[in-house]
Amino acid sequence: MAIPQLTLSLLAGMTPEEHEVNIIEEVHNEIIDFDQEVDLVGITIMTQTAIRGYEIANEFKKRDKIVIFGGIHATVMPKEAIMFGDAVVIGEAENGLWEQVLNDIMAHSLKEFYKLDEFPELNHPVAPRRDLVKKIAGKFKIAPIETGRGCPYNCDFCTVPASFGSKQRNKPIDFIIKDIESIDEKFLFFLDDNITINKKFAKELFERMIPFKKGWVGQASINIVNDKELMKLARKSGCIGLLIGFESMTETGISKYKKTFSSFEENVEAIKILQDNGIMTMASLVFGLDNDNQQVFDNAHNFIQKAKPAFLQACALTPYPGTQVFEKMKQENRILTDDWRQFDAKKVIISPKNMTPEELQEGYTHIKDQTYSYKSIFSRAIPHIFTGVTETSLYFSLNNGARKWHKTGLTSEIYKNREEMPVDFDVTKYVKPIKSKVLGPSTSS
Repeated sequence: MAIPQLTLSLLAGMTPEEHEVNIIEEVHNEIIDFDQEVDLVGITIMTQTAIRGYEIANEFKKRDKIVIFGGIHATVMPKEAIMFGDAVVIGEAENGLWEQVLNDIMAHSLKEFYKLDEFPELNHPVAPRRDLVKKIAGKFKIAPIETGRGCPYNCDFCTVPASFGSKQRNKPIDFIIKDIESIDEKFLFFLDDNITINKKFAKELFERMIPFKKGWVGQASINIVNDKELMKLARKSGCIGLLIGFESMTETGISKYKKTFSSFEENVEAIKILQDNGIMTMASLVFGLDNDNQQVFDNAHNFIQKAKPAFLQACALTPYPGTQVFEKMKQENRILTDDWRQFDAKKVIISPKNMTPEELQEGYTHIKDQTYSYKSIFSRAIPHIFTGVTETSLYFSLNNGARKWHKTGLTSEIYKNREEMPVDFDVTKYVKPIKSKVLGPSTSS
């Protein structure tokens, strides 16, 4: 299920009206016409889409088009991205930064790198071009929406602190409500990494959302159950389900990440409290952490059996560039491939500390076999299918989608470079840059 995004539509909202903007998203099966008449090509990349982004850039460079990169991967790997483009926007593009890029292009003075001195406050946010936003996620028509950026948890495997900071910055509630008023879709997906960190903000937002009668899903901390008013307001405002990062159900994992309650049993009970209040839990667990041994899979299985979350997002630890985990594992030569296409949190691409890659692969595959089996799907359905038709549809859509993906076998092997191919993070062995620039960049900004 490809969740619609806002990045490019936000850039379109920052673009002066005299410029015509068109958005193409391959993830939604749209075809790129490389021969179309355009003056500027903007490409946003995550790590797993970086190589494809560079291939797309090459095709446009062959046609002497100006290419600008942005996105999380370009933010943490700007010197790599610039090999394939004319400029890189590092981080967020608000506070006039995108307009500066456009002005520099028109003045033939484009710089290689553009970056704000600090994370922008979101007091005067830009409205996304909702006419350009894709609104399909699986069987659901769903509109993406953003209330803020940043996350204070600083998990060592997460790219958010480097890209958006460890302090949450919120948009004005009046702006968010006006944005919701402009949305025709009945369902919303909040892109925030944790929509309930600021409880006062969240309560006011949820209270004001109630009249719209929208259904929504988002990401939050399991600690929401400690605030019954907040939890009930979330449900009244239309909350169907929450993606919650439990990360690890081992004692060391719970202690290290401090994102959940302090014991296995308390986390199980918290999920049941959410269920009793009509909110589905989409539990995210990471396998292959440095403190993990093979016992982690039994812990996870017991957790799924006892808590019966609506869905398991099973992640293989992925050392994304820009994270502490990447730097540590790179130094220790424990990253098995530098092919960015495999960095999707669904494949084993590391040598873990307390088990072999083969043991990680076997356990990771087995936990998905167990959780995405029909037996598990139907046994976990009971707390959820009586909540409502929408909730039932979402429950089976999520689980059947995960089951189908798992059955493709695309994650059933260890991904590593061939012996003759070093893991040196030189992306040019996968895609060669083409540098036929129309206007040469000047010094960095």
